[in-house]
Amino acid sequence: MPAPVVLPPDYYLQHFAEFLARIEAQYAGLLGPVEQQFIGEFRALSPDAQRLWLRMLSRKGSVFALADLQYSEISDQPAAAALLLESGFAARPEQDADLANWLLKANKQQLSELLQVGLQQGLLAQLPKKSADKATLQQAVTDADLLQPQWLAESGDWLALRQTEPLQYLLFLFFGRIETDLSAFTLRDLGVVATGGLRTVPQQSTAAEQASGSGEPLYLARFLDVATAQAAYAYARLKAQLREALPRKSSLLTLDQLQQWQQEAALWPEPLDDRTVLVREKLCEALGRQAERLIAPELAIDWYLAGGGYPASERLMRLYHKLGRRDELDALLAQMQAEPCCDEEYYLAQDFSRRVLKQSRVTDTTHLLQQAAVLALDELWANAPEQGALQYYRQQGYQAEHLENNLWLALFGLLLWPQLFEAADSSIHNEFERRPRDLTTPAFYQRHGVAIETQLALLDDKAAACRYLLAQSTRHYGKQNAIFSWYPELTQPLLALVQAAPPGALAALLRKMALDFRRHSSGYPDLMLWRDNRSESGSDGQAQELQFIEIKAPGDSVRRNQLSRLHSLRELGFDVRLERIKWVLDPARVYAVIDVETTGGTAGNDRVTEIGLVKLQYGREITRYSTLINPQRRIPAFISKLTGISDAMVATAPVFADIAAELWQQLQGCIFVAHNVRFDYGFIRAEFARCGYQLQLPQLCTVVESRRYFPGLASYSLGNLAVHFGIELKQHHRALADAAAAAELLLLINERRASGASVLAAPEKHAG
Repeated sequence: MPAPVVLPPDYYLQHFAEFLARIEAQYAGLLGPVEQQFIGEFRALSPDAQRLWLRMLSRKGSVFALADLQYSEISDQPAAAALLLESGFAARPEQDADLANWLLKANKQQLSELLQVGLQQGLLAQLPKKSADKATLQQAVTDADLLQPQWLAESGDWLALRQTEPLQYLLFLFFGRIETDLSAFTLRDLGVVATGGLRTVPQQSTAAEQASGSGEPLYLARFLDVATAQAAYAYARLKAQLREALPRKSSLLTLDQLQQWQQEAALWPEPLDDRTVLVREKLCEALGRQAERLIAPELAIDWYLAGGGYPASERLMRLYHKLGRRDELDALLAQMQAEPCCDEEYYLAQDFSRRVLKQSRVTDTTHLLQQAAVLALDELWANAPEQGALQYYRQQGYQAEHLENNLWLALFGLLLWPQLFEAADSSIHNEFERRPRDLTTPAFYQRHGVAIETQLALLDDKAAACRYLLAQSTRHYGKQNAIFSWYPELTQPLLALVQAAPPGALAALLRKMALDFRRHSSGYPDLMLWRDNRSESGSDGQAQELQFIEIKAPGDSVRRNQLSRLHSLRELGFDVRLERIKWVLDPARVYAVIDVETTGGTAGNDRVTEIGLVKLQYGREITRYSTLINPQRRIPAFISKLTGISDAMVATAPVFADIAAELWQQLQGCIFVAHNVRFDYGFIRAEFARCGYQLQLPQLCTVVESRRYFPGLASYSLGNLAVHFGIELKQHHRALADAAAAAELLLLINERRASGASVLAAPEKHAG
């Protein structure tokens, strides 16, 4: 295990020096007089003053007591503070924002000291009680009007942080978003965040050279001109301002606030790049939704028209319909179908047009759910319906994986890896970014269109495409990126997809992703099923059957992007469908009811001393199994007293590794059942893991199910439940006896479950 990374005491000063050097190397043409003056004046500070300012910057708030800013690497704090005050990097708290921040941050002692000043100045008659809470002290300060610079100065030595605005712009240039510090650099150096694995460093420029301001920049600038950068920064600040005003989903502006936003919108700059256009669209849409919640439809319409795009067009469509503005609605629907900004907008307009014209009374999503095939699954899969469907289809002879978006994203990422991560003009602007910043806009395809089409042409030769994808996966496996996730078996379904996809379909789909990644990177079906065509000689053939299934459990809805993906995949020739789950109680299900005795209560450290197993099917016992286990350690005396299992009893017993293969076979295809299943399953899984097995079984807890189906009992311990239901339990705390009692309890639970659930009288059959 590598030794932990220890950073030097003034690591933050080194990071800031690196940051400034990289800003100058990468964005020199975008720095105005204010930013250049900031950089120059910061460098003119003494090292101690620089450290003190950066320490303040890294802490919450804007006002600090010097007594709270004691750091070993700052040798002369008073001199550093005086230099910050002299240079304008700090000030005494005097602005309204400073005073408000002081009141919010001050602790009880600091509040009491200010109140003491007020008492001495005759500004309050008496101090609050010593037992008063912070809120009471804050109110006393406010009531006595003590929140004044002169009184604050008498209560302690305070500094207010200054010169943060130029820095915020520099941070925005570097990160492309509103940031307040360089914590990303710290996480990089600690090894918490892996960086630099996607780009090949040009030989003519090293990281050290760029940090010192020499050599060519490793990354291209995010913006090419000042106007574009400043417009983007303005909208980023507006976005942050609205987020601050609406901290929760339930937050709501007042009508006056919303009208103030509308008045100020007239002064918003024109977005000059595609990403800023998207920020403006989202900002206007959010404000339009606020207007709708305030029952101000005309104001909402103004916002949606100002922003444009989708989903603002959907909100606009529904408002026109609600207000009876038919001419505007017809024009909007025609535009959404003739020039849609995305598939979702197109299919929505089609669906809404049919219903407005009375051609259909139900929405596409409702119709899709009504027409969907029904898949009957045991209700034990209620918390993991996709896994239940996977098991069902694997039993039918399919290879099946729950992949959702990752399959398509992996194909996109591996095929276009050179354009995404290796191109000299890639819009990855620093080592902390793991995908191109222009990917969510048309600029990505505009920049790399010729190369992208060359890559897509590889798909015309399926064998060549598979070889290329295998080579790419081998070369880049494990590299962290923000496109797709790696896992060991990723290439198997990926190659099956390439082999069995309709001609031209994958190129058409990936082209859409390249043109508008934001709209086409999600909503894909849950499951992929395929079967391999193997010749009798055993040689590999191409996947002959390929299906995609979106799984919907009772109560689930079809999201708009899922509906669009279903439509578009069908149009491309894929076999894709939606299936509704119907929960049933399957008597053919095999239950493995298990109890373990252990040396203690922690699966990671303690070991199993005995296993008891009772298997049930069709409401009756089909087999039982038990064995003592040598834990290879002493059994604590209190455990032996509880279970009756002594060191002498397990001395000649097998170790778990000796019975692992046999027990593994016993458990395959079963529901793992126990009384407090997390305990028993945790121990069995840990023991299997030590032997190289990865246990993954659906679980049922007889404690949880007893509470559900037999509410109101005084106790749900196994012993008390056995007494209550007359279940034989002669050797409590021995594994087989407890497992047998839990099995009897499970039969009672299933009788109660069956009275309120559909039951399959025969082995499960797919209803679709």
